[in-house]
Amino acid sequence: MTFKEDIQQRIKLDFKDLASNANELLSKAISETDYLKNDRVIRCIVFLAKGDLNKLEKYLRTAIIDTRDVMFLAEYEEKDKEFKAKRIRNFNKTFDKCQLN
Repeated sequence: MTFKEDIQQRIKLDFKDLASNANELLSKAISETDYLKNDRVIRCIVFLAKGDLNKLEKYLRTAIIDTRDVMFLAEYEEKDKEFKAKRIRNFNKTFDKCQLN
């Protein structure tokens, strides 16, 4: 699978020498689970993995169960102890434009 340019760049930046491994893991999971073929979900998974292949596999498994879990983890932060969350990112947008003001 060919990823959008911003996703490709982020994978190269975060995973460095392991970028091809990351691409392979993502492509395999997406080919096996069609609903993962969504730029927002892919950006969330890559963001959460932070260049760690083990975390990439973890968040791929999480997304396979329910994509909303990785979207919540990547885009929201817990605002207080009453479990109120605030959206701080929108991964429908590219990595360089995802931050919300």
